[in-house]
Amino acid sequence: MSDSSLFVSPLVRRAARNLHTVEWLPENNTWFFAWFCRQDFWRTRRMMAMTSDEAAAWLPALAFAVSCEKDPYVLAELARWPLPEPLPPEALPWRDRLIQVWEQYPADTTAATTKEKTIRLAALVRLDRRAERLPEWLTEARRALNLEWYDRDLRLAALAGWRPRPGDAPPHGDKAEAAQAWVRFWEERYRTSHWGPNDLIAATALLHLTEAGWLPSGPSPERLREEFRQLVQQWTVSYHEQSVLLMSLASFSVGSPSPEQQDITGWLELTRGDVDWRKREAVWEMLAAWQREGILERSGRGRLPAGRGRLREPPLLLPLARTLEWESEDDVLWAMAGYIPGAAEVSAHPKAARAVVARWEALSRNSNWEIRQAAWVARWNLLRAGVLTAEEQGRFGADYVDAVEFAPGAAALPTLAQITPPGTFPLATWAGELSNQGDLNRLAARLAIHGWLVDLAGGGQRRQVRQALRRAGQEGAAGTVVPFVNLPREVRPDFRRLHEIETALAAGQMPPPPNAGMENQPMSHVVPARLPEFHPRTGPTGITGQTTGRTAGSEPPARHLFPEAGRHE
Repeated sequence: MSDSSLFVSPLVRRAARNLHTVEWLPENNTWFFAWFCRQDFWRTRRMMAMTSDEAAAWLPALAFAVSCEKDPYVLAELARWPLPEPLPPEALPWRDRLIQVWEQYPADTTAATTKEKTIRLAALVRLDRRAERLPEWLTEARRALNLEWYDRDLRLAALAGWRPRPGDAPPHGDKAEAAQAWVRFWEERYRTSHWGPNDLIAATALLHLTEAGWLPSGPSPERLREEFRQLVQQWTVSYHEQSVLLMSLASFSVGSPSPEQQDITGWLELTRGDVDWRKREAVWEMLAAWQREGILERSGRGRLPAGRGRLREPPLLLPLARTLEWESEDDVLWAMAGYIPGAAEVSAHPKAARAVVARWEALSRNSNWEIRQAAWVARWNLLRAGVLTAEEQGRFGADYVDAVEFAPGAAALPTLAQITPPGTFPLATWAGELSNQGDLNRLAARLAIHGWLVDLAGGGQRRQVRQALRRAGQEGAAGTVVPFVNLPREVRPDFRRLHEIETALAAGQMPPPPNAGMENQPMSHVVPARLPEFHPRTGPTGITGQTTGRTAGSEPPARHLFPEAGRHE
């Protein structure tokens, strides 16, 4: 096989690796039958630090996952995937494919539950922001008024997340009627609602319209933001309303053009211990999203003014450190794991930074497996952001191996399988789990080893990787022979399929289904049966583009670009 994958762009190469892994996972029975494994996988991926390109590179894999998934809880997680703006041109067809598969879910719309239909709409209004869809969204909003209150609120919260595309003015001519009716619908809800969730939902919808310039005579963005915060503060959130709160704050966090007007101090008041944990979770998720989108930095938090040695506003690193001392709700800790302090914050408050690292280290050994998951994601995020010292990186690697070998329960292992430790990949440690009697242990080990091999093979160095693997077992620098482990066939990548995916994505197309037309051809798992116990793994690359403790190979020049095609942007 020729190495034409050397000439595809880094984004396509990364997307091909992600899709290949997600296609491979259903071959494992535990993955296929255990919905919580799939939900945890996608939550872990969503909360791990990503650049915009890295998030976009998951879109083909996400489309494949949605097309195969039947469980509503997993689909609800898939619907929350962050969509970077603006998308790279190469990723626009992938976004369009994702819209297409969400349009087709559920396959039997007549038998679909109300929750399944709401999940579908929540995904579509975030992905497809064309004004041409407003007649459809308006029809759905009016239908929602006839649902039971808990279904109605969730459906309206999903629809309220629709935002005009950047630069889109209110439609004129024949298209203006639907847009005006959409505005009137939410203005009426805003005026007549007298109950927490309804007020919150209507304020969210109007805020999106106001910030886009679609509501020149309505309430100002500043007024809506402040009302929104007060509504969250005053609202007593029930079990059924938690999803409405999360969806509303997630929608509220995106696209804000005026960060200096965000009352961040007021929001921090809602992270105190005497506040309902559901609110604490939603607010930390929002604050983490603001940090990722640069809103906090543009508002003065986490930024050093020119010529001054102090931050203009207190950073969130300090309340993060204080909150971590007492917070014990796993869902809140998951939300906090997504907050990654900036370099200026760490430089200005080194003691707080070290306290945050130490606390996440302690939580990664907690007896609660969900807390361990969240803590490992947080430690990975801090590693990628360059926050960890050399000593802390060393502890990360040692703790990682200990966690794989001696974890008090296997539920957190699939999260560890998605994390790259500093230094060398502990192949022998993971290979030891392949013979474990626990289904989750074996699944995690297969995922970790398969991911390592796919990263090597798909990193633009396939020929060199194969040569290195074939030479495995020769004498090392000190004249010693590297130990070996046996790897079963099911963990080895299908290089032919990986090449097929890369070729299709580089041509602006989605690849054919796995094994299409390959029934009579042998699978090209061209990896030797025996591999060295340790092998350098390139990366992880920091979210600033710098490697953390290792030297990453240079990316080859891009060659393929997507042709112009019908798009929604």
